[in-house]
Amino acid sequence: MFVGAQVHRVIFEATVGPGILLYTGRRSNSNHPFTVVSFWLMVSHLHPDDVRAFYGSFAAPITDLDCGQKCSPYNQRGVPFCCDTRHAVPTAYQAEWHHLRTNTDLWHPWEAQDLGETAKLREAAPDGMVLIECLGHHHCQRAYRSITCRAFPFFPYINSLGEFSGLAYYWEYEDRCWVINNLAVVTTDYRQQFVEMYDALFDREPDEWQNFGHQSRLMRQVFAERKRTLPLLHRDGGIYQIMPNDERLQPISPGDLPKFGPYEIADRMPFPDER
Repeated sequence: MFVGAQVHRVIFEATVGPGILLYTGRRSNSNHPFTVVSFWLMVSHLHPDDVRAFYGSFAAPITDLDCGQKCSPYNQRGVPFCCDTRHAVPTAYQAEWHHLRTNTDLWHPWEAQDLGETAKLREAAPDGMVLIECLGHHHCQRAYRSITCRAFPFFPYINSLGEFSGLAYYWEYEDRCWVINNLAVVTTDYRQQFVEMYDALFDREPDEWQNFGHQSRLMRQVFAERKRTLPLLHRDGGIYQIMPNDERLQPISPGDLPKFGPYEIADRMPFPDER
């Protein structure tokens, strides 16, 4: 979490929803929010065998290139944002943590340099959840990436009719995540495996349907307030924008999707490799 002398005090604002647990706060020396990302919340029946099956069925790369090389130049540490615990701390359900710790040395429990902050986050995390940190992107063992790593920056979007429509993203990372700014690069295999894995999870844990439904409602509320449409990688293979008030779907060309932060600036440059 707080590696390096440049990191200062963090003030956390807790937002707890049934589908995701976010602890966000702005460090005194940064404009970026710090986020604890939890894709598992209040799940009670998963077994390590379920986790093993999910890992086996959800292994496709998100893109055909190393997207970490695209975003890391914009991180002052030169690390992909999704692999930097100053920006996102993943969590694992106990069954997942059991599977990981008995099969690999890649992961260890996350701790802040400030023991008080560590205690605060651990106390606030739901029962059965573990805050985890890996050895770093240079030591990644892809077979043992957590579910949070595989799914990030996406979550399953559940519409107001209770239908799992496709992949929406965590909008807090619009200014950092290269994939969010280039949704067309998400591979067909990844999208299909994401959908199939969450279909299986929802069948195994029906409560998770409601959990991500809550997260989807929150996204509609936020985007309605911002007078924006929601981008969606639909499970039918198309890319759509959703009208947040009535959820009408409109096909959209990837080139018409907005870009954010440094990616918006780079998009104006005449050099394609800068995008």
